[in-house]
Amino acid sequence: MLETSTPPGALGAASLYSQALSGPGGAWSCDLATETVSWTDGVYDLFEIRRGQTLHRSMALDVYQSQSRSEMERHRAAAIRSGKGFVLDCQLRSGGRSRWMRLRLGVSYDQGRPIRIFGSKQDVTAEKKMWDGLVTVSSKDPLTGLTNRRAFEEATRELSRHANESHGFALAVVAIDDVEGLRERHDHAGAVDCLRCVGERLARLFPDAILVARIGGAEFALLLRGGTAKAMEATLANAHRLLARPVPRGSGAIELQLSIGAALLKPSHSNDPKRLFAEADSALYVARAAGGNVVRVFDGMIARPPATAPIQAAGLSL
Repeated sequence: MLETSTPPGALGAASLYSQALSGPGGAWSCDLATETVSWTDGVYDLFEIRRGQTLHRSMALDVYQSQSRSEMERHRAAAIRSGKGFVLDCQLRSGGRSRWMRLRLGVSYDQGRPIRIFGSKQDVTAEKKMWDGLVTVSSKDPLTGLTNRRAFEEATRELSRHANESHGFALAVVAIDDVEGLRERHDHAGAVDCLRCVGERLARLFPDAILVARIGGAEFALLLRGGTAKAMEATLANAHRLLARPVPRGSGAIELQLSIGAALLKPSHSNDPKRLFAEADSALYVARAAGGNVVRVFDGMIARPPATAPIQAAGLSL
């Protein structure tokens, strides 16, 4: 979800800010010494704040969904330290509505010191809906040929009804990290190539899975048979190494990073099938909070890393 760039000089910063002013959405800037914030009208509208109102940074932060706010703050601090800009899609919530914003940030300098951050903020809610909507038009995902989210959720509900009788099943969620960065660096077609490649790899790596699906823009899910938690951890850790190999494209390759979160099916899920998804999503969140490109398995109230080093699991090959 992140793209970095080299720190711009004073003239480069001015040019980039001019592009933000003339581009889609709106432009913004923040003086690092005073934290004074400046927005164009498009940003006021995006955050649903009255145009021209005196701004405080806390007013904008209150509109961010909590996970997006934490991720944005982390990248913002890193950009100020390193001078490297980024592109990040953030979820906003206000007035009971949820929207997606694409944040672009650059850093400008004076005598080698960062003095200002600036960039653009663009509403990409429609793009997100279009991207995610591709997986709900039928029982099959048109991009990867895998099961789509709706059919996967129906299968998960059915499996959960038999949780008291079943042992050794798990739900794993696999997400491509930095998908917005992939689009920026390799265009939409490159991102689609990554989606298709990950889908193909999942199908080959887990031929005995109950179901393999694409459940979101850059997220996949697996219903797996497997014994103990340790065995599941080892299988996913080993699969992660193979899934995250570079994706061939033309004469080169696209570097890929993936996060995986998983949860084991338990009798308690029989009355609440959504809880299994919530636990796997919690593990995925912990994986991404740890920097991404790792595996985490839900264990009670937390998601733990694999207890042992990855081992070669039977049938895992590309």
